[in-house]
Amino acid sequence: MTGQTGRIAWAVTAWLVVVSGLHMWLNLDWSSLRNEWKTEETRKLNVAYIPVT
Repeated sequence: MTGQTGRIAWAVTAWLVVVSGLHMWLNLDWSSLRNEWKTEETRKLNVAYIPVT
């Protein structure tokens, strides 16, 4: 039973890594995150607005 338990643990771990990686790749705004790590002089100002018509 130890062999099968180990395989299940590896499968669950692999599944979590794949799902977490896909989530980070698809849902995070990487350009905004990189902008926060830059110095204040090189940052871009991101201004949000609501268009009024």
